[in-house]
Amino acid sequence: MISASADDAPIALDRFPDWGTIVGPGPAAALELEIGSGHGGFALGFARAHPDRALVAIEQRRAFAEALRDKAEQRGHRNLVAIWGDARVLAPRLFAAGSLAVIHVHFPDPWWKRRHGKRRLVDEGMSQLLLGLLAPGGLLDFRTDVEEYAMGAVERLEAAGFENETGRGRFAERPADEIPSTREKRYLVSGQPVWRLRLRRPILRAP
Repeated sequence: MISASADDAPIALDRFPDWGTIVGPGPAAALELEIGSGHGGFALGFARAHPDRALVAIEQRRAFAEALRDKAEQRGHRNLVAIWGDARVLAPRLFAAGSLAVIHVHFPDPWWKRRHGKRRLVDEGMSQLLLGLLAPGGLLDFRTDVEEYAMGAVERLEAAGFENETGRGRFAERPADEIPSTREKRYLVSGQPVWRLRLRRPILRAP
């Protein structure tokens, strides 16, 4: 388990790391990214369920990133990397274009106030970045408990070029093998609705 931040980092944040050396060549071949890991429920569940795959979790709150690092180290999850920082800045430095198999964005902050709207994660620029980081056919796994955010996200992401598995403008059902985040576990008990999108970078086919 490796941790990194903009201040002190064994991973160089100004160039693409050798993920095969960090997590092992096998897991690195199916590299995935979680943006906003929070308390780490999804990341830890992923690392346990998929030892043959690797997850890089970028979290903007330092205390949460460090707590996730400590838990992963205690549990021996070498296929989980916790990084403290801003994914908008770090993701283009850490991952080459087309190098990610899956990107997970779970329950991003809705930033309710109008003057804070520009801070929302899924804006036009970030939508293009996410699309470019995914390999052709790669999956964007997006979840939110805010209907307004969901409606805006599906419109922006489809406009950026994502293909919707469920059909244009439609939301997905919960997959049977889905790993819930810490927050989502509460919703599964309470029955609070969650809006899910499963979007893919198109595969360009020869004419």
